[in-house]
Amino acid sequence: MAHTVAFQLYSLKEYEGGWEAAFDAVKRLGVETIEIWCGAVPGDAERTASTKAISEALKGAGMRLTCGHVTVAEFDGRYDEWKSLLLEFGSRDWVIPFAKANTLDEWLGLLSKFREMASRLKQDGLSLGYHNHGAELAKLGEKYVMEHLLDNMPELKAQFHIGQFLPERGIALPEWIRKYRGRICALHLNDADRNGPTPIGAGACRAEESIRAALDAGVDTYIMEVRLVAETFDDVARDVDYVRKLIG
Repeated sequence: MAHTVAFQLYSLKEYEGGWEAAFDAVKRLGVETIEIWCGAVPGDAERTASTKAISEALKGAGMRLTCGHVTVAEFDGRYDEWKSLLLEFGSRDWVIPFAKANTLDEWLGLLSKFREMASRLKQDGLSLGYHNHGAELAKLGEKYVMEHLLDNMPELKAQFHIGQFLPERGIALPEWIRKYRGRICALHLNDADRNGPTPIGAGACRAEESIRAALDAGVDTYIMEVRLVAETFDDVARDVDYVRKLIG
């Protein structure tokens, strides 16, 4: 099986010189695939990005896409733009980057919308996935939020974010990877300990074990989520090399 190493667009947003310069830096790391990002973050859910600018930068750099962090709001407001961009550059998964809910009933109440999204995406040759942050790793009842979402919607794919699985959350990501084998569209690769981000493999999130479990489970896409600017280039290169040695 061929494995893809990609870079998350969000992690490139501070690179000096804009998307074109950022994509050039990514290519110097030997990476030619990007996961797009619609511009929204949990603290600013209405922020958007220009699909035209992203498309032009991708074409100029000769880059491909994998997955795509595109919110529910963008599905409702600019579905055709994002769908066309994903398909044009080779992506197969529309991934919800976050959602907002507090109670279990509120989280489960989101699934009717997710099912509507999955049905429309399927007609256009795409699948729907969901990316975890910390909110999805909260325990409500006998399960964690991410488990509730995945267990109640079998067609929903998982995109697990390694650096969120700190030991104090009480979750072993390798076990989840085995549990949801066949339903994981990608892993987001970074690492952390209680003091903050670390090089991949040097933190407390069982990064190497999680990547090896993903390989055993047939996951083919590994997305770097580490901040890339000129100053961090050498550190990021070290992370990319570490990942490549693991996935082959």
